[in-house]
Amino acid sequence: MAFDRLLSRDHTTRLRLTRQLMGVASYAMFLLPGSLAVRWGWARFDYVGLVALVATALAFNVAFFLAIRTGFSRRFRDPTLLLPQILVAFALSLVTLHYMRGEARSVMLMLYVASFFFGLFTLGTWQLLQLAGVAVAGYVGLMAFEFHGRPLDTPEFQLELLRLAVLAMITSWLSLVGGYLAGLRTKLGERRSALQEALARVQELSERDELTGARNRRYLMQALEKERARAERFAQPFCVAIIDLDHFKRINDRHGHAVGDEILRGLCDHVRRQARDLDLLARQDIDTAFGRYGGEEFLLVMPHTTLDGGLACLARMHAATGAQRFSTQAGELSLTFSAGLAQYRAGEPVSTLLARADAALYRAKSLGRNRVETAGP
Repeated sequence: MAFDRLLSRDHTTRLRLTRQLMGVASYAMFLLPGSLAVRWGWARFDYVGLVALVATALAFNVAFFLAIRTGFSRRFRDPTLLLPQILVAFALSLVTLHYMRGEARSVMLMLYVASFFFGLFTLGTWQLLQLAGVAVAGYVGLMAFEFHGRPLDTPEFQLELLRLAVLAMITSWLSLVGGYLAGLRTKLGERRSALQEALARVQELSERDELTGARNRRYLMQALEKERARAERFAQPFCVAIIDLDHFKRINDRHGHAVGDEILRGLCDHVRRQARDLDLLARQDIDTAFGRYGGEEFLLVMPHTTLDGGLACLARMHAATGAQRFSTQAGELSLTFSAGLAQYRAGEPVSTLLARADAALYRAKSLGRNRVETAGP
């Protein structure tokens, strides 16, 4: 638990800190080969020098950790501070190599190359080649410092040239491989994003009525179950209304199904426009609360709404629809609807709630249509 708090709850910061701690672990692993080199006399420093070197590395890493953890690093172009961490690793590795004797330097040279791995799966080809150049230049600088004033036609210097050539070859090759991997990672990320967008689109289409673009019955039933669970948990009211277009069959028979389809689409657009002006529906997205229930029937879900509030909302919507003229290929047509409204009662299934709203709708139609009725027990 304490470790989790140390790493921050922010996902991005946590990821950066995790990677940074991996670098700290690599420094800690250096203790074993460093201790062996001291013990067997391959190093020109003792255990105190080894501890001082590791302590210096840890001090730098603590500074990097705090800069990332506190958010200070966000003011820089690279908030991960990757390049500074690699450069510090290069510098510490060069110091270690300077104090190694004989063949121990060839072995420890692998630690110098290991510093390169920090950016292998993050940086691009050009950036990695630049780092390879820095690594080679650093080793050239170390050679210049160590052989200043000394003869160069010696086996010792030739061995250093061999190490330099191997270092240049390995880092250059790693740069090309790392750049290739970075390209693959980018492509995979793009394909993953495209796949996620496609899945979201498929999900969206599966929840939409093909004709009107409104939410379909499948989505509405899921939304009702969620609203019921919320109401049970927090003891908050909500209402549902089943809306049925009056004499819709007459429109289809007189003007054709194409005009009927235009009326259905027009009603959905009209409800969306009206809902923006209704205070009771301003608390939530109308697109998630209204949809086609089946045929010419529509369902409206009103969260946080009592029966009186729902009745006032439907009355305003009913009046606005009656005054609206819907443009179709057969000309402008008027339209009315009947609606049944029911308020959720604690413990009742969604099917019972809908049955009560449907019974209220049937009563509205039997009383002459073009009206709103509320459900009883």
